[in-house]
Amino acid sequence: MNDLEKVKDLELQVKALEKNNIMLKTHIDGLINDNDRFRMIDKAHKSINAKLRLRLSRFEEENKKLTDEVKDNKELVQDLYDYP
Repeated sequence: MNDLEKVKDLELQVKALEKNNIMLKTHIDGLINDNDRFRMIDKAHKSINAKLRLRLSRFEEENKKLTDEVKDNKELVQDLYDYP
């Protein structure tokens, strides 16, 4: 292999590496965009999750109050039936 062939081979390798570099940069840009999108989705999910936890806590408190009220009413009705 003479010097001219070596130079042509190196030029071909450089072109291949440049194309590969462009493809990798494009892929990295896509991954960065995906990451940004996933972060936004994660933030939205965290916000929704916080709101749902708050609502669940309120429902649990309300359920406990209603359960106590039903228990009290049940005892009152039972006392009325048991009254001589």
